Amino acid sequence: MSPAKKTSAETTTCPWCSATVPVEAPSCPSCGASLRDAADGDVKGVTQVDPAAIVRTRQVKSRNIAAFLGIGDAPDEDDSGGKVEPPSDEVRREMLRLRLAAIDAELEAKAKEVEAQRAMRADDLGKAAPG
Repeated sequence: MSPAKKTSAETTTCPWCSATVPVEAPSCPSCGASLRDAADGDVKGVTQVDPAAIVRTRQVKSRNIAAFLGIGDAPDEDDSGGKVEPPSDEVRREMLRLRLAAIDAELEAKAKEVEAQRAMRADDLGKAAPG
């Protein structure tokens, strides 16, 4: 990240929100963005690859491949947080009701928009007619 641009000897411009801030300010008072480097060196997972994440990814892939080939155990269901079951009939009815309500609201909004456009055209025609 490049430092903020200097606009004068005492103030600078925030590169994130373009607010004028004092040169010595560590962060922008307007948007709160850091104007100085907050951390020295590499930060795992941000500026550097986290080795532990690579190991975890390899373990999951190898377990899934082994289970697919039938050589190893299938991934533990406890790791995934449990089984995902289809929604019940009551939940499906509620989902359908919400979907239909959203469609009704959209149709009503479009009808009001068309009505407003017709009213605007009628007003424009009324103003343009000699009177």
